[in-house]
Amino acid sequence: MITIPLFEASVAVGGRSNQQISPMDYIYHITQRSQEVKEGTLFVALCGSRVDGHDFVREAEQKGAVAAVVEKKISTVKIPQIIVPSTVEALGNLGKIWRCRLNIPLVAVTGSVGKTTTKELISHILTIKFNTHKGRKNYNNQLGVPIELLRLEKSHQCSVVELGMRGPNQINYLSKIARPSFSAITNIGMSHIETLKTRENIAIAKSEILEGMDYSGVIVLNRDDDFFDLINKKVHCKVISFGENKDADIRISDIQLSEKAHPSFRLNGLPISMPYVVGKHHAFNAAIAYAITMKMGINQEDIVKQLATFRTPEKRGVVSYLKNGAVLLDSTYNAAPDSIKASLYTISELTQRGKRTVAVIGEMLELGAYSEEAHSHIGKVIAELKDGIDVLITVGEYAKFIGENSNISDWEHFENSTLATNYLKEEVKNNDIILVQGSNSVSLNAVVNALEDKFGAHGKPQPQNNTQYNICDNAPKRQIVHIRDQYQG
Repeated sequence: MITIPLFEASVAVGGRSNQQISPMDYIYHITQRSQEVKEGTLFVALCGSRVDGHDFVREAEQKGAVAAVVEKKISTVKIPQIIVPSTVEALGNLGKIWRCRLNIPLVAVTGSVGKTTTKELISHILTIKFNTHKGRKNYNNQLGVPIELLRLEKSHQCSVVELGMRGPNQINYLSKIARPSFSAITNIGMSHIETLKTRENIAIAKSEILEGMDYSGVIVLNRDDDFFDLINKKVHCKVISFGENKDADIRISDIQLSEKAHPSFRLNGLPISMPYVVGKHHAFNAAIAYAITMKMGINQEDIVKQLATFRTPEKRGVVSYLKNGAVLLDSTYNAAPDSIKASLYTISELTQRGKRTVAVIGEMLELGAYSEEAHSHIGKVIAELKDGIDVLITVGEYAKFIGENSNISDWEHFENSTLATNYLKEEVKNNDIILVQGSNSVSLNAVVNALEDKFGAHGKPQPQNNTQYNICDNAPKRQIVHIRDQYQG
């Protein structure tokens, strides 16, 4: 439970109260949702594109709010109104003061690909020793991060959050709010290159995670990444590097995949097995988690045990088995060139004699002028795969460039997921091995749902209750649209 003097909160957000605040008034809860207001709540009136939180200040007062943070005074409201230039920035300041008041280690993860899985993996390991707070799904932007920090309880012993971005200075802002003790940059890919223009600019933007760290912090960097040296020069705290590079502090070696593409590998010679995930790329996520959790006092034996029980978050490479014998690899949460390449390598490893491999790939968004080049590159990757793809289905405008460069004769292209779904429901055969991946807005989850509904699925892990919340859950309809507009990857 939060305990902050109302006067202190007013000063922290740079606000001007419309009435005198008693030094005895305390805040015990902070929310931007009127339906969550209870006694002792500070209500933050966010201004959305379709809904204005100021319209709910009276309702908040009736439910027991002790005060409201507003951008304009609301008449007939008797509780103190703390007037600020921006309620979004005020929410960020509130998250920062509460996080700083709790003197606990905080881990922040960013990167172009793999940051959510890595966040989940780190928290999975830390839970064996610490009461761990973990940022929820999608809570990684200027609204979500402070909201997550305000969920911290005095009983929490550490926190793990994800920092997303769409452009420059956004991770800078989030890092200064979260004040990471430990941080990690998974890799530098092409996500958001439409806005940032070059991978070097993406690397610079990701390196902003350092801005909220002090000299006692630790950052984990990918030694195999093209921009390791660029980022490393900016570091003012301890660096731990990971990768297959011989100079990496955490050296990844001997990566092998089982018949079902479950990875085993070594970290500095220590044997690791992850039987509930698929793909070689998990060795790199595991290396980050190993570096950070070792620094936080988890012993090697416990780390190995936790890695062996980790399951992939929903729609990020989750395997299910259809009752017709087909294997379905669901990576429909999102897509970028690096993540699709990793999935293609994974499905190639899953290939078995006599079984057909089907890749259903939707277009990758936010690539701007690089869209044609990036999609063509994925096609060339398919053409060069050792075990190959038997059937290729592409969905969306730019995805056609994947097919044109793939050298796959059995290729079909569709403008939307509905057409692709209708086709696949009739074309999928017994024992097929199927990859489904594309940007979230292409809605390839409809393909997965349709195939599982038609053929039945088993062996798919159930979502973990504490990881599947969406920032929009239970929000008023118009407010949902505003918050989703703020999402950053």
